[in-house]
Amino acid sequence: MEIILTNIKKQDTCISSKIFEKARHLFNTIGIRNTTMDDLAKELGISKKTLYKEVDNKADLVKFCIQYDLSQDEQLINNISENTENAIEELVLVAAHISKELQIYHPAIIKDITKLYPECWSLIESHKDTFVKKNISDNIKKGIKQGLYRKDVDAEIATMIQLHLCFLPLENIYNNHNPMQVYQNILRYNLYAIATPKGIELFEQLIKKIKI
Repeated sequence: MEIILTNIKKQDTCISSKIFEKARHLFNTIGIRNTTMDDLAKELGISKKTLYKEVDNKADLVKFCIQYDLSQDEQLINNISENTENAIEELVLVAAHISKELQIYHPAIIKDITKLYPECWSLIESHKDTFVKKNISDNIKKGIKQGLYRKDVDAEIATMIQLHLCFLPLENIYNNHNPMQVYQNILRYNLYAIATPKGIELFEQLIKKIKI
């Protein structure tokens, strides 16, 4: 999904895209705080003065990168939801995607966003409270209907719990642990809490085929 870079000044979209992609790479590699406009200009092989003719400021680049990543996630997860046969398969494929993303992001990226770019953090929170919440709720309801999650599970409460748990790997309290490992453990604990024996069996079969 392509986002519109409304604050990019230059009409040449190829150059704008190059700046955008290089910024994303640096943010994910060395962190947002550690990335300067000087670093970006050097990586692009242009002067800092030329860079500022293309983009207003670093904050815009951070915002655009977050908007892009969130839109890409929505597109991918919607595609998974539309093309999977059951709730467990959907859960495992989404989990595989999230695990892959957690390996890419710099460990300090969330801390950088929350402290330095609160407006950008609000975008992530809004994404969590709308798209992610609905996706989790739909998955739980589907799983109950398919006999993969227990019938006595309160879908609303289970959604709130899972919504909270899936964002725990981003919390500062886990700085001494690998976010991907934290997420994988949370996934397993939560799944075993709500799944039927049939659902657990299917989960174990799928994670052997699909690397999480």
